[in-house]
Amino acid sequence: TDGLSDGIQFLDLLALSSGKAISELSAISKTSARITNLRYALSGILGLPQENSLTVLWNDFLSNHLLYLAQKARGKEPTEVFANFNQSFVYFTKLFKAMPEGRICAQATKWFCVELYSLAKEAEQIGKKGTYINEAVRSVQQLFAACQSSTLEAPGSKLFCAIFCTNALFKIFFSLDMIQACQTPLKWVMQNEDKIHIEYYPMSTQVTFKYFSGRMALYQMDIVKAEEDLQFAFQHCHKNAHKNRKLIIRYLIPAKLMLGTYPAEELLKKFKLKEYIGITQAVKSGNLKKFSEQLDIYEESFISKGVYLVMDKLRTVAYRNLFKKIVKILSIPDNRLKIDEIDKVLATLLPPPLDPLETECILANMIHQGLIKAYISHEKRIMIMSKVNPFPKLREIYIGTKKQFLNIKY
Repeated sequence: TDGLSDGIQFLDLLALSSGKAISELSAISKTSARITNLRYALSGILGLPQENSLTVLWNDFLSNHLLYLAQKARGKEPTEVFANFNQSFVYFTKLFKAMPEGRICAQATKWFCVELYSLAKEAEQIGKKGTYINEAVRSVQQLFAACQSSTLEAPGSKLFCAIFCTNALFKIFFSLDMIQACQTPLKWVMQNEDKIHIEYYPMSTQVTFKYFSGRMALYQMDIVKAEEDLQFAFQHCHKNAHKNRKLIIRYLIPAKLMLGTYPAEELLKKFKLKEYIGITQAVKSGNLKKFSEQLDIYEESFISKGVYLVMDKLRTVAYRNLFKKIVKILSIPDNRLKIDEIDKVLATLLPPPLDPLETECILANMIHQGLIKAYISHEKRIMIMSKVNPFPKLREIYIGTKKQFLNIKY
């Protein structure tokens, strides 16, 4: 069995190599004597018995994998290359199940998951849409199930490979716009966090996981969790990986804005995220007219990136900042603010102005959600604000009243 484990790791190195070693495989076919001789030679080197069920499985795996390398070297059709590699992936999963704990071939597992997704994307470009990517999902899910079978803690157990499968499933589901499907593997990882120990993984793997878990949190409107995970991914992403850093910050910014943190314009220009410049200025200043204009201008961009709903909810933050500005302008010493006075100020800022009842309704909603510490005398149309911190920090409000806060609509 040790030889079997060493064989998988050997193939990982073989698959990752390039140049002459791979190009020489271009003449190999599945029935070639060369592949048979190489297969038996490797079996002997690795100390595998001649007649053994695992040896048979190893031979099947080796045949398919070497054929995949030959097809790739010859530039065969992506659909053909994927089909053969997917079969190799199935054999690899069977070998993985047979491996003892402690010899888990983590690097090979990671590579197989990444390569399967990459080949499925290539096959989708010329083949029937959905066919190859769905096959990849089924294959990765089978390997993921094999990882879950272990009862030991990482890094010495098969559980250690679960994150590689999770990251692959994240990539596939997000590419298919099946974000909700990510909930199953993510929930399992979270439930077994004390056994998996994500801090043991290579930083690149941690960054990938945090990026997708952060995006999942943003999709579910768990803004604090989204900011935490995306911030980790951005801070630990390699400084020269500009494309990846831009991808991360594209989703980190909406979370920051929801929590009242406004990115510098220089940062947005550095990553060429012009769609966030105007809307950030509008939210920060409480300029609702500009906010609506910017949201309309970049609507298609926000929708395509999957952040439109979050950006639309920033209207709440813009309203809150506007009311803070009005309170400052009016300078009310006794914290008793006439709503009629608010109407007058709004009339100069919001063409056309809000209906008086609409103003009162917005204020009542904000008070109910804790965005403003105050109460309203509807009979006298007066808002009496708290003398202590009438506009608490958004982060504190969000943690305490997440669902209600996010469901405010105007």
